[in-house]
Amino acid sequence: MKQILLTSAGLTDAMQSLFFSRVRKKPEQVRIMLVPCASLGSDEAREGVIAGMAGLLQMGIRKENIFLYNLAYLLSHGYRRTYSAAEDLSALPLNIRLPTRAEIREFDAILFTGGRADVLMDEILRTGFRPLLAQAVDDGLFYIGVSAGSMVAAGNFANSMGFLKNPVIPHCPLGLPCGNVPENGEIPLTDKQAVWITDAGAQIIE
Repeated sequence: MKQILLTSAGLTDAMQSLFFSRVRKKPEQVRIMLVPCASLGSDEAREGVIAGMAGLLQMGIRKENIFLYNLAYLLSHGYRRTYSAAEDLSALPLNIRLPTRAEIREFDAILFTGGRADVLMDEILRTGFRPLLAQAVDDGLFYIGVSAGSMVAAGNFANSMGFLKNPVIPHCPLGLPCGNVPENGEIPLTDKQAVWITDAGAQIIE
């Protein structure tokens, strides 16, 4: 069952409560994959990695249960290896290769930080992470997007994840009213709002 939370600026207290109620684990038991590559273009953007990590720790999630997964370390999908061709990728640490379906299912959630949505989208496509991520979300991996992380999941790009067909516009002074997502058009979100998506549909919440 899909469980997708597209936030503008991270998890509010109400969103944290929703998250824990859905994963059905105590904070210290939760394992999260944190993907920071949207946040690496500038120091202002890199601060999003700090904010994302600090927010998870404040939720009670243990630092050893937060796996920092930077797609920039991964080879491009389809690249033919030369001097490392004999190496068995499955025997190497997860932080330099794509996870298997079984490995990604060991995590309860994946969180994409804010920053440059175009950079994040390019990295998801370049590495071939898109189909694996889509399958993992279908399998029940809780998807959390923050700003750019929400945009790549929605309809902001031609090759986005497509969890929501509408484009999401974060950090707006005025968002749409809470309730069902409209059939068409952009979804402006304030920093206290998010789009909550399940198999039953999509709603704007705060």
